[in-house]
Amino acid sequence: MGELIPLPKTSSEKSLEELVEKTHELAKRSENVYFDSPHVQLRMRERKVSIRQMFDVLRNGKGIDGPTLDKYGDWRIKLKRFSAGRSVQVVVVVKYDHLEIVTVI
Repeated sequence: MGELIPLPKTSSEKSLEELVEKTHELAKRSENVYFDSPHVQLRMRERKVSIRQMFDVLRNGKGIDGPTLDKYGDWRIKLKRFSAGRSVQVVVVVKYDHLEIVTVI
């Protein structure tokens, strides 16, 4: 097998800071946040994370991981914040005009 050659970075790559800022901006309007997947709903119940806590993390959280380009060509980041007495993390896909919650920790 041949040697692996890393692809050059493209101008479309985003920094964590850019994506966190965009997440904070998009999360100001709740209609820009999609969290209706069964997985997200289950994890919120299991981990006792409220919608209010989730939005607090999206609007004010600190970026702690990413950005990662997923298999669909979307940027994923993880945000964290101490909210309502506990540490909450949210993994989110940052789209052009909305956010899609992947999971809540």
